[in-house]
Amino acid sequence: MPKVTISIPTYNGALYIEECLESAISQTFSDIEIVIVDDCSTDGTFEIAGKYAGLDKRVKVFRNNTRLGLVGNWNKSIQYSTGEWIKFLFQDDFLYDNCIEKMLNAVRSTQAGVTDSFVVVERNFVIEEGVEDDLRQFYENSVITLNEMFRGKSHILPEEFSEAILKGGVGLNFVGEPTSVMIRREICFQYSFFNRNLIHLCDLEYWTRLGTNEGLVYIPEVLSDFRVHNRSASAYNHAHRRFQLECLDKIILLHDYLYHPYYLNLRKTADSETILSKYLENEFMNLAGLGGAFDTQDKAMLLHAVTEKYPILKNTRNNPVS
Repeated sequence: MPKVTISIPTYNGALYIEECLESAISQTFSDIEIVIVDDCSTDGTFEIAGKYAGLDKRVKVFRNNTRLGLVGNWNKSIQYSTGEWIKFLFQDDFLYDNCIEKMLNAVRSTQAGVTDSFVVVERNFVIEEGVEDDLRQFYENSVITLNEMFRGKSHILPEEFSEAILKGGVGLNFVGEPTSVMIRREICFQYSFFNRNLIHLCDLEYWTRLGTNEGLVYIPEVLSDFRVHNRSASAYNHAHRRFQLECLDKIILLHDYLYHPYYLNLRKTADSETILSKYLENEFMNLAGLGGAFDTQDKAMLLHAVTEKYPILKNTRNNPVS
């Protein structure tokens, strides 16, 4: 069993996958496996991955029989991982050569009575030409970091994380993207996998699930690159799935915060249920004010799909909590 699995879910990533894999195999910490799970790519990604598997025995390549989609493939990559730790790395992104070494060095020993399970580094945004102005502006000016939320703290307790979620507002991902994160594999099975009902806030929901129960270790040093480009899932969601991104994801997120057992610690935070209920009420109120911003038929269909999966929301939608 390797110490760390570098988990790389892929789909049509041929343009960047070689640079991504080079950053993985070049890590100064060498007790790793590199697990690539390809979601039926059609552009040569799988073949490139296979080439690297032939050159380095630490590289293992799997291919899904049918498309699982973004979040489904993230979860599949966890299931194939065997390391004590899982270091996420997305096909567009890049790890600095000492990234994993520094993340492991930041973990406190169990001899001190503490077992850290969730480690986050800072990242650099590589914004390509042609990215839409609103997306560029967001990454250049609007991203909030852990350093800003916790004022230089390196070890953040579950209670502190819970308070930050309530203060920051729903939908604020101050942890970062998966390439910034490393987690103990065992807690993936303790707290389950990414929520496939979410399209954009899937990483934020998972980080919140882990952070409110386990806390986290934060390394303010930039140790990875996150690439922003027009072919990314984020760009596609902003362009084509705005109603789900701007409305439904937040409603699902609030449902879990209010009702799911994994969020008991969050609900123990002072006034949390009142605050979260108010957020949920506001989200449903906002739906009425969106008017022609979204196609009425699509809006109704998507709302129906969400309330079928989350029956409690049927009552909340008709009788918002006051």
